[in-house]
Amino acid sequence: MEERIYDYWVATLQDGYIGDIVNMVDTAGGARPLFEMSEKEMKERLGITERLAGYIGERKGDISLIEEKYYRLAAKKICYVNHTDADFPDKLRYIPSRPYGLFVKGSLPDLDKPSVAIVGARQCSEYGRIMAEYFGSRLAGEGVQIISGMAWGIDGISQMAAVNAGGRSFAVLGCGVDITYPVKNRILYNRLCEDGNGIVSEYAPGTPAESRRFPPRNRIISGLCDVLIVVEARARSGTLITVDMAVDQGRCVMVVPGRLTDDLSVGCLNLLYQGALLATGTESVLEQLGIGRQMNMTDYIFEETSSQDTAGIPLDIQKVAKVLTIDPSGIEEIAQRAGVSESFAAVALTKLELKNLAKEISPGFFTGSGHRFRDI
Repeated sequence: MEERIYDYWVATLQDGYIGDIVNMVDTAGGARPLFEMSEKEMKERLGITERLAGYIGERKGDISLIEEKYYRLAAKKICYVNHTDADFPDKLRYIPSRPYGLFVKGSLPDLDKPSVAIVGARQCSEYGRIMAEYFGSRLAGEGVQIISGMAWGIDGISQMAAVNAGGRSFAVLGCGVDITYPVKNRILYNRLCEDGNGIVSEYAPGTPAESRRFPPRNRIISGLCDVLIVVEARARSGTLITVDMAVDQGRCVMVVPGRLTDDLSVGCLNLLYQGALLATGTESVLEQLGIGRQMNMTDYIFEETSSQDTAGIPLDIQKVAKVLTIDPSGIEEIAQRAGVSESFAAVALTKLELKNLAKEISPGFFTGSGHRFRDI
């Protein structure tokens, strides 16, 4: 058990990319020998920079206090999985700069089941939301595990759709597993901590979310998947970092197409030009996973907001609901189509937002949010 404490200590050093920490420990002869080295020895024997040696030296402290923190994990329902443990995900054992260890709330993905990562824009369009829900729910319904980063937008939407469909989903965080980030995804976070789902991070509990910690965590998202699906990405998007890592790891990259005129489609279209595969529906994804033919996008009817959705809403407000589409429209245009005044349309849209039948995509522009796919 003593060696376990030193391994845990090494895992707490994972704070942004600091190189191949596994090889560094192997060169040192183990976690404990690394702990016992002076900063001078680290530089000479391990060939690391003075800055990195100083960083490691500053985080040694009293081993008894480190041991105390390790045993506190159980009280927080957090487990630590070292890279040498049998239950450490095999998919992560062979990626570049594999994590030394993982902190987990809930469960780790089942190694015997296929996994798909769904990533994309935080400020997604209504089309992006629908696509994320479609792929998240349908793939989960086929027994595919959904991996993502629990971020606002495509990530969180796809994961919530997966768990709502009764499937399994796992979030890889850029902070400690005991921190909900973003806070708005608290409900999703709680659901991912139970029922066979999981929250995973290489960062020690209590580590706050900072921008520098997110690019390194993306290699774990892509590393845990068999197929990576991109739903909406701008020309310069953090999503593309995950794509690059997936390519380096030999993962299959698939892209949901968008319109040529949409900023949120530029990154996706560029990926398709570069050779990424087209995600036309669950069939195309399942084919890459080696699973038999299933339903394709053409096997579903896209429905607008239905009368059942607007039951109990005054008829004049229903007029506004019925003219909302998947494409964002301004209040003036919505008012003209519904045959009402702009002031009434503004009030009606506020009420429809509260009923989850309208969504303000950008200031003054709304879409309907009652759209969904129905099986034929």
